[in-house]
Amino acid sequence: MTAKELLNINGDFNDSPLIKTLQKIHRFFNDLNIPYAVIGGLAVIRNGAYRTTHDIDILTFQSGWEKLKTYLKDYFEVGIDFATDKENNIQIDLLFAGDDRDMVFVLPEPDKVCEYDYDLKANFMDLFNTIQLKTAVYIQKEEEYGIELAAKDLADVVELIKHNKDKITDTFINKLHKGVKDRFKKIFKNMYIKRDNKNIPI
Repeated sequence: MTAKELLNINGDFNDSPLIKTLQKIHRFFNDLNIPYAVIGGLAVIRNGAYRTTHDIDILTFQSGWEKLKTYLKDYFEVGIDFATDKENNIQIDLLFAGDDRDMVFVLPEPDKVCEYDYDLKANFMDLFNTIQLKTAVYIQKEEEYGIELAAKDLADVVELIKHNKDKITDTFINKLHKGVKDRFKKIFKNMYIKRDNKNIPI
């Protein structure tokens, strides 16, 4: 099931306030030639996972965001690292390349990890980096707050694996950052059991 189909389950994709805000903000980034990538819940949905979300998480450069903020004020309430669409009250949260947010690696440069989605008409973090980032967020939250607050991020990783299993090869796993590789491999292996010599998803 595609991201468009997933979003349509919960309403009309073409009339979604979330998607309208996403496409609106894409135009601003694009017009000013500022690199960005959608991450978080929408990126997880875009890669096939069954979940919902109510906001938009965007990875960009802090310098680009500082430039963009002045152009948004007629349409968005703008803060240091967030913006809220005045038309439909959808919030956008900004994360900046180079920040580590107490994770095992710093947030990547958006132009190196994004791809344009022709259905959703916006730039999204690709599957590999979405899985890598979600795993890193899960590890960080579990270590700092415990599994109760990390469970949602673990569930995202599990759903991404379920819906992209054929793409997760040994080569895929071996390219993961050393800080997340072993934990991801454990999650991946624990999702499957041997039954009649076949790998059956639990």
